[in-house]
Amino acid sequence: MPSKARSLLELTRLHWFPVGSDFMFWPFAWGSLAASYHVALPMDEVVKNTLFYALLGTLVHSAGCVINDMCDREFDRKVERSKTRPIASGAVTMTEASILLFVLVAAIFYMFSTAGTAALTLGLIGLPTCGGTYPLMKRWMYWPSLFLGFAASWAVPFTWVSITGEFDWGMILNVGIAWTCLYDTIYACQDKKDDEKAGVKSMAVRLGDGIRPALSVFDVTFFGCLLWAGYLNGQHLPFYVMSVFAPFFLCLWHIWSFDHNDPRDSWNKFTVRFTDIIQFAHSDIVLYYRLVATVQRWSVRDWS
Repeated sequence: MPSKARSLLELTRLHWFPVGSDFMFWPFAWGSLAASYHVALPMDEVVKNTLFYALLGTLVHSAGCVINDMCDREFDRKVERSKTRPIASGAVTMTEASILLFVLVAAIFYMFSTAGTAALTLGLIGLPTCGGTYPLMKRWMYWPSLFLGFAASWAVPFTWVSITGEFDWGMILNVGIAWTCLYDTIYACQDKKDDEKAGVKSMAVRLGDGIRPALSVFDVTFFGCLLWAGYLNGQHLPFYVMSVFAPFFLCLWHIWSFDHNDPRDSWNKFTVRFTDIIQFAHSDIVLYYRLVATVQRWSVRDWS
């Protein structure tokens, strides 16, 4: 049996870091970067906020994994890939998992408290309502990934309100839901056969061979939401080229290239290919802010 510390690490999925944590981070990043652009936040503040939300996203993801494993321990014992998870295998008790969850949630709520009253309120409502109930959805509906999209996407209004101090429903009704459905369904393809036997509901099980067209619809929706958000936020051409069209076509290529009946290929696409998209988007963001800073310096020089 592995050491207790290792088992607790695996329970939070931090042994996979940054896989998983990065997907929770990106809704925070979309919201914070859009808000930073909206209020012309200095670059040092952008970097500081990005690091803050990277840590917050990691904590939220870890807490979600603990809740998920606590709720799904009986299901996990029936699925080949998950039967060795710490709670399902008995390496971590429910009491130990509850203490770990308390520590993670306390840290999350402390970080919420530093983001302002309105953002704190959103966090206090959104995290338990969406994130805390997501694991139960796979018992009741074939679309748990859709609910996970709502659970992850409350990060967008949270960061927007935290930075701008105001609500903007056009920006807040947001880009993360369709994107979350896309990657979570590819992840779920690993367990299709076991899920069917165990009675676990998922979009991968429900969609069957129609999974590629369905995921393409989510990708097009994601593309449309990014276009709309960019228009509302007054973004310029570099944003659309680097952060809208490029991710859209990359996602589309991944959708039509992966083998949804091969668990190993589904895992590879989930970890490697989507990490490529994230790294690409990260370089886009750095380059984009450099371009914005350069344009601002030219504007000041011209008017001085």
